[in-house]
Amino acid sequence: MEENLTPENKPELPVCINCESPNVLHGYPVLLCADCRTKLINYPIPKAVKLFGAAISVILIISLYWLPQNLGAAISLSRAEKAEQNLDFITSQRELEKALKIAPNSIDILEHLMIASYYNNDLLALNDASNKLQSKPIEDTSIYNKLTYIIDETKLYMPSDTFAKTFQQYKDGNVPDAVLSKYVSKNPSDIFAIYSLASSYDDKKQYKAADSLLSKVLTIDKEFIPAINFKTKVKRELNQPDSSIFYCDRILALNRQSVYAISAKARTFLKIGKKQEGLILAKQGYQLDKNMAYNLATLAIAYHLNNDLKARDAIIKTTNKDTTTAFYMNFAKDIISNKATL
Repeated sequence: MEENLTPENKPELPVCINCESPNVLHGYPVLLCADCRTKLINYPIPKAVKLFGAAISVILIISLYWLPQNLGAAISLSRAEKAEQNLDFITSQRELEKALKIAPNSIDILEHLMIASYYNNDLLALNDASNKLQSKPIEDTSIYNKLTYIIDETKLYMPSDTFAKTFQQYKDGNVPDAVLSKYVSKNPSDIFAIYSLASSYDDKKQYKAADSLLSKVLTIDKEFIPAINFKTKVKRELNQPDSSIFYCDRILALNRQSVYAISAKARTFLKIGKKQEGLILAKQGYQLDKNMAYNLATLAIAYHLNNDLKARDAIIKTTNKDTTTAFYMNFAKDIISNKATL
């Protein structure tokens, strides 16, 4: 039976979507007649479209050029943050310095550089990073609190206004102990003054008095790093090796890569006859920082006490023309010549 074709069910013929001509060219996904297809192929691309395409190309080229550098900075920052979490601040600072060369104004990098340089006692790097962060927004509350703490701590490294005004007549800074002691009695919370008096007592080998003052400092501020560092030496001089090591470990609890703490611990081990342990620590410090004068002297002493005279002399030779290490190496030479003891 034939199907009746009515206008409602009659199949539609394909037509050109542009001019509705039934003479379409088959074999293309878009139905167009020959004339319309030719016209559309030859239709000029608008300038705006061309400019947009050119802009995309430029952005792509710039991205290909800058991406490796930006990626390098990001990788270094990521490594630095991981090292910071592990309290490995030498590693952290070195990675941040790499990143800073690529992105010198990065707030993130400068923030973490302040933290690392503080725990490494690199006050020049700390001050430089702090100056660059002036007036910059610190959005991370945790980072902001850390930086505020660091700024407050480093203020204690400098004399207070009251201290400076009181002793302004001493242009050379050499305030007599009696005068400074009287000031400390009247200003028992002035950490800079207490620490200065302790340092003066240490110079005179009055170690008990120095130790007592350093304890006062740490009562006021238990994480005042200069006082903890100082304790390692004073306790060793007082023949209290366990206490000396205790304070070394307190520093290392703040910065696992503190070369000073590692070296101070090495000296205490050497003093109590643990020569091999002392040498291992001195070598560890050397691997972290080959230019740290205090540890170079420690390493020379350690080699001497372990009868490795060739290695000892090599260390001394490398520092002979370096005036910055002279003070520390002179002590090592005195140990070697039996003019001094640990």
